Amino acid sequence: MRHSTLAILMTICASPTVLAAGSAVDVTSRLDSSRLSLSQGIAQSEKEHGKAISAKFEMKGDVLMLSVYTAKAGLGRDAEHNELLELIGDSTQARWNPEIEVFADAEHLKRSAMQLTLVQSSRISLAEAVDKAQRSVQGKVYSAIPAVAGGAPMYDILVAMPDGSSKHVSVNGNTGSVGEK
Repeated sequence: MRHSTLAILMTICASPTVLAAGSAVDVTSRLDSSRLSLSQGIAQSEKEHGKAISAKFEMKGDVLMLSVYTAKAGLGRDAEHNELLELIGDSTQARWNPEIEVFADAEHLKRSAMQLTLVQSSRISLAEAVDKAQRSVQGKVYSAIPAVAGGAPMYDILVAMPDGSSKHVSVNGNTGSVGEK
C-alpha cells in the first residue's frame, strides 16, 4: 500500500467526526457519556475474545459505540489461521454488552489482518500503547489504531483534550516512545 493511501485510510478511520442522520456528530463531545474508558473496553474484550488489535469510540446514529477488533487465537497465529472479530456495543449503558461479529467480508478482513500483523510486529501491545498515551497527555483516549511510520510499527492514538480539541499521539511499537503530532 502506498504511503499516501495509508495516510488517507488512517485519517478516515481515526476521524473524530462521523456522519449520523445527515449531520456531523462529534465523538469527542459524547465521551463523557461513556461508562467505560478505551482501556477498560480493551481489557474486557481480551478476557474472552483474544488479543485486541485496535479500538475506538464511534457514533452509530446518535449512540456512542465502543468498537474493539480482536484476534481470537491471539498474536501467535497469522490472520489466515485466526478468527478476526469486532466487538461493538453501546458504551453508555451500565454494562458494555457488545455484539460480536466474525469478519468474513474482504474490507474488514484486509483491515484487521493488517492490524494484526502490525501488533504482532510490535514489542508493546495495544493496551500498553493506550496506557502510555494516556499517561503522557491529560485527556481521554478515544481511538488506538496500529499503523506504520518510517517502516516501523506504531500506534496512532487520538486523545480528546479538556478544551474540546483532539490531539494525535504516536506510540512507537518497538520502543514505546511517545510523540505528539
